[in-house]
Amino acid sequence: MMLKSVIETIELLQDLKKPGDILDYVKKYSDEVQYWDLGEVLFLRSYIKGVGKKIEVLGRLGSIKINNLLVSDADGAIIALAVLRELSKERQSGNYVISTSISLSAKLIQHEPFNFMVPPIGIEEALNYEVDKQADFIISIDSTKGNRIAKYSDFAITHVIKDGYIMKVSDEVLDIYEKVTDHEPYFVPLTSSDLTPMDFNSYHISTLISPWLYTESPLIGVATVSKFAIPGYETGVQNISMLENAGKFCVELSRFINKGGSAFDEKELIELKNKLGESNLLKVKRK
Repeated sequence: MMLKSVIETIELLQDLKKPGDILDYVKKYSDEVQYWDLGEVLFLRSYIKGVGKKIEVLGRLGSIKINNLLVSDADGAIIALAVLRELSKERQSGNYVISTSISLSAKLIQHEPFNFMVPPIGIEEALNYEVDKQADFIISIDSTKGNRIAKYSDFAITHVIKDGYIMKVSDEVLDIYEKVTDHEPYFVPLTSSDLTPMDFNSYHISTLISPWLYTESPLIGVATVSKFAIPGYETGVQNISMLENAGKFCVELSRFINKGGSAFDEKELIELKNKLGESNLLKVKRK
């Protein structure tokens, strides 16, 4: 049950004394675990090895705690680890990698209305550890509450990012969203600036879709949002029902794509490329 997984994950992270303490827990639910312990931050990938397309569920964040208290920015790790518990029940049948980072401190980078929290090593280097370039599809999760545009009482999604184009999500993705939330789809509005690296002096609603720069595969963003602007370093703001719904969406979308479903119309992308050519945004992709 996703709700149980979310609550137990929150309790686990609240009690965490150092990043490496998470490893035994993650190994229990994994066929294989890769990790990079950089002292201040631990990057990890948990593999569930089965058949079908390889789906990465990536929980992005700067830190789970500030002054030993769980913060809003921890949402990415909470959802990713709760999804790991649920997808671990499908060993041998599904092909998944669940990635996230664990840190007890973060680096702040300038942003309005609130500064972004990113891992202590910086976002560019962090993304090199976070993105599995072998994944066929990436679900990127990030707390996106420090803005004045995406203001909802439940999680929101983006359209699919592929090769520098923003592609409309398929009706099947909308069906999954409506099924797990019992309400109409909420979207994060994206601009061209959101697809650029964070070192561009242009507005980014969050680092939610930044992983697209490191993959050739399609990516969709899953954002935890709020009615009011909340900085990532705020405590006491975890919305349990939103975390549960976002987790269920990630699980159901992972199953759908793993079994051969499509999150966008690939023929439409071919049509755009034929008429408009390759996106100029490909020039800033990372190797």
